[in-house]
Amino acid sequence: MTPAGPAGAGALVRPGVIALTPAEFLGWLRGELTEVRGVRLPPPWQPGQHLAFLGKTREGKTNLAVWLCSELRRYVLALDPKGMDESLSASGWERVSTVPGGAVKPAWRSDGHQQWERLQEDLAAGRPVRIIAGIESRTRAADAANRQLMGDAIEYARQTGGWTLLVDEHQVLSDPRMMGHGPAIARQAITAARDKTSLIINFQFLAWIEKAGVRQSTMIAMAKTRDRDLIKMAASAAGRPWQELAAAIDEFPKYWWLFISDEVRSPLIAVRPPKVT
Repeated sequence: MTPAGPAGAGALVRPGVIALTPAEFLGWLRGELTEVRGVRLPPPWQPGQHLAFLGKTREGKTNLAVWLCSELRRYVLALDPKGMDESLSASGWERVSTVPGGAVKPAWRSDGHQQWERLQEDLAAGRPVRIIAGIESRTRAADAANRQLMGDAIEYARQTGGWTLLVDEHQVLSDPRMMGHGPAIARQAITAARDKTSLIINFQFLAWIEKAGVRQSTMIAMAKTRDRDLIKMAASAAGRPWQELAAAIDEFPKYWWLFISDEVRSPLIAVRPPKVT
């Protein structure tokens, strides 16, 4: 799966699948690289377009999302429904325990309002702002507060626009048996494009989650799996033959990702992101 050729040129791993180096991959998503070895690449990732990352625990979903957001997006609001997720915290992004207009008041820090005054000054000045919304959640009361914070953060992103809204564990956030914010995420997936808000949704399986974010995604990315049901579900959402995805993913080493564009005639893109979390 290692890209071959001079100067790290993209390699045809198998018919219809192209492996890119991390630098080439970022160049593609920025719109700077449009063709490799005579093969036209899918369109780049634009503001207002959504991504969905499908992989089991410890396959690097959060690492992939943090890498892309750090390199390609200036304004990122990451939702941490699990509370103090270690991989997300390792991004180095600033953590907030409240959002403007939200019902949750700062519990574990006393300078929440001053923190947001500074963040809003950065936003007004056009400086990058990448933050994590989520509080430690080890009791029922903390669970309820974190659930409220997730709802407040989704509403804040909807009202202000222009964010990349990273949902780090979509099932916990949207499952009606857990936080139950599926309808709010569905509304964002369907309507956020007008405000140039992008969703990145991390999930492990297409069950007990709000599926609008997946169906509205410009690209779905999959990690290594032998689960044919999982591959068939992703292929159906992407409008691709499942056998095509299975043949590619079967050859994947660990930590490689397959990007599947909704442009059904475009090649599949393979990449191994650098470790950043």
